[in-house]
Amino acid sequence: MALAGPPVRANHAQDLNFNNTYEGFIKVHLAHGDVGSVIIPDQITIREAGWRFYQPSFFGPCQIGFNLEPGLHQARFSVDIGGPRETAPTRVIVTIRSDHLLRRYEDGSFVYRCRIEGPRLIQRFAAGRCDWLDEGDFALRIFHLTTPTNFPLIRRSGELWSSPWNLAGVRRLENVAYCYLTSLDRARDEEDLARIAMASGGTLRFQTTSMRAIEEVVELPVYRDSTTGRTSAMSLKVPWELISPPHLLLHQPLFDHAYYEVVGPEIFRVGMLPGRSLKIKGQNLFADQDDKKRFDYIVLGTASTRDGLIAPYDEEGTRMVMHLERLPPDQSLFDFWLANQNTDQMEGRVFEQIILEPRSRE
Repeated sequence: MALAGPPVRANHAQDLNFNNTYEGFIKVHLAHGDVGSVIIPDQITIREAGWRFYQPSFFGPCQIGFNLEPGLHQARFSVDIGGPRETAPTRVIVTIRSDHLLRRYEDGSFVYRCRIEGPRLIQRFAAGRCDWLDEGDFALRIFHLTTPTNFPLIRRSGELWSSPWNLAGVRRLENVAYCYLTSLDRARDEEDLARIAMASGGTLRFQTTSMRAIEEVVELPVYRDSTTGRTSAMSLKVPWELISPPHLLLHQPLFDHAYYEVVGPEIFRVGMLPGRSLKIKGQNLFADQDDKKRFDYIVLGTASTRDGLIAPYDEEGTRMVMHLERLPPDQSLFDFWLANQNTDQMEGRVFEQIILEPRSRE
């Protein structure tokens, strides 16, 4: 494979270390795509040198064992984690058990107590700190980057307005608005701008990953900004339940296992109805129940095609989706998987998609 440039993140298999074991918590979704079903890890929390959260950048498909003991099921999968500017993340192995379910949120996500196998001093790879709210419930300490002019206005108003712009920041959304936050405490250079889907030149460049001799390069229009524009960082404590699941890219190497890439792991979104705002009290961010907006799918772009690379950022009418399963209170993801194994979970699904304003004819 001919690369157009060095990868932004790389995990070298020979450097992996699974000698240390940690107890933690993980928020996950059960999702279905044309490639099958998968457990999507949103974030991991571990109390090691204080409570910290760990943000996946890549993860592998899950391996599930049913009835290890009567009625006891288990899932294992690999996750790459690293800080907001980490170029060489570490890989950990996460294990969750069916009897360790602690909480479920209204968007269909679950919180499990989990075991994490990884390196010593795992806190070096944390994306940030978090706060324990209740059993299996956390608030992530992340940031809203804004201008010095807007910072005091937001503080005085006690509200953080959601944005009508899509992830790339170039088209307006019609049926949802997002509050955008980040694990970056500031945007200090062009690389940081790219991490939050911005660029001083107004475009980001991506390349396909496939087995072709020469890969394709894709130029994506994004919001034009500079490091001198958003110099004020508002530190906020954001409840886990408010954070929307990320879009993904699917990598399918010819001679290896498929794996998933998290799109914009430094970006955190809170979905709101258009025109609604989040409330700020001290450092705590919260939303009125009737103001929230949820979708039952995420975009799953294929990393081997131009359209697949663009889909998670454009979000318009793509067929590259994964459906998020919302289960009744008496059913867990293990129960559903066992009851519906080897069946089609994509055919006939009707769901609301993100709607964007029509493209300009210019």
